[in-house]
Amino acid sequence: MAVIGLMARAASLDPYKSKTASSARPWCVDVPPNLSDTGKRKRLFFSKKTEATLECEKLKTRRDNFGVSLNTMSPARIAIAAEAFNLLDPQGIDLLEAVRAYLEDLGHRTASVTFGTAFDRFAELKRKKSEKYRQEIRHAKAKFEPLLEVPICDIKAQDLEPILDSLPDSSRNAKMRRLRSVFNLAIKRGWMKPGTSPIARLDFAEPSVKEVQIYSMDEVERILLHSLNNDLDLLPFLVLGLFCGIRPDGELQKLEWSAVRFDGDKPQVVIPPEVSKMKRRRFVDLSPNAVTWLEAYRRDGGSMEGKIVPFGFNVLRKKRRKNQAEAKIGRWIQQGMRHSFCTYWLAQHKDVNQLVLQSGHTDADTMWRHYHRGVTEAEARKFWSIVPPKTDAKVIPFPEAKQA
Repeated sequence: MAVIGLMARAASLDPYKSKTASSARPWCVDVPPNLSDTGKRKRLFFSKKTEATLECEKLKTRRDNFGVSLNTMSPARIAIAAEAFNLLDPQGIDLLEAVRAYLEDLGHRTASVTFGTAFDRFAELKRKKSEKYRQEIRHAKAKFEPLLEVPICDIKAQDLEPILDSLPDSSRNAKMRRLRSVFNLAIKRGWMKPGTSPIARLDFAEPSVKEVQIYSMDEVERILLHSLNNDLDLLPFLVLGLFCGIRPDGELQKLEWSAVRFDGDKPQVVIPPEVSKMKRRRFVDLSPNAVTWLEAYRRDGGSMEGKIVPFGFNVLRKKRRKNQAEAKIGRWIQQGMRHSFCTYWLAQHKDVNQLVLQSGHTDADTMWRHYHRGVTEAEARKFWSIVPPKTDAKVIPFPEAKQA
């Protein structure tokens, strides 16, 4: 390996042993300014004479080629090269280094794709994700429609910022997460240079600390009763969301009826790893009132075969919105069912660690801060006593659960 030192004698293209060199690298080669890549004299030190000799041969070849290259260059090109050196020298950048960097950038631009194509490739990779996740990708792409024909390597933070600044904080953060994934894919595929993601230059909105919103007992009862009487297929989704806290978007939509176990000492819902958001199996207790609601669902002809939610994301969303509107629930809480379950469960049982296991969370401290003292014990008792109206109809017993 060569070590650069200060010039102490006239340049020579023959290796020699230097008295000032270290014992590890005693062989020295003098490089004159006209052959140096810096335009200044320098010395190179080598551990072996053969290495020094090889470097001298390279310098001699460069010297011999210099005259040939100079003869083939027009005065205009020589002048351009001189002007390039004048521009680069104050920045400490070598001309060859600048040219190579430009060619590398040109290679990325040539290999690049449009912003819209990058979104499409990312969406294709995520085709097995939940419908909600795929819809988020589509919404993000639509929001940045003015930039979709621009090569992704040309997208800058200042191009994205005006659109992001027009969004509410929660929407801004959601769009930025999808954008970050798209740009990371572009870097991985070679459509952008590493370290050039514009998301790194933008700030996520700071989440505002708000009290967790939940549904009141009256609202829960109206939601369930309206579904029982008007949209029976929706009822299991609501029961398991409100009284078991199963994630509505990713988990409940994948869950099969075979995961609902009514036999044994304790009725439970088994969330398998392939359904669980955290990819861990968990067991969620079915409260007595949840079982009662499912009995009413079965009594009225509800099917307990196949998927618990027998329709897609968009149909489910329309059904939920319609149910709340017709039940006279004037507010929509995005995670209202899950928040309600956690709040009322903690007030009733006061065991945050058990709630972490039941709900599939990972952080007991965060759960305690969010849900402790959200409601009173009396309110919790009423919540876990919400049942469908009594009927004289014969109750159809549940069949023994088939093991998933």
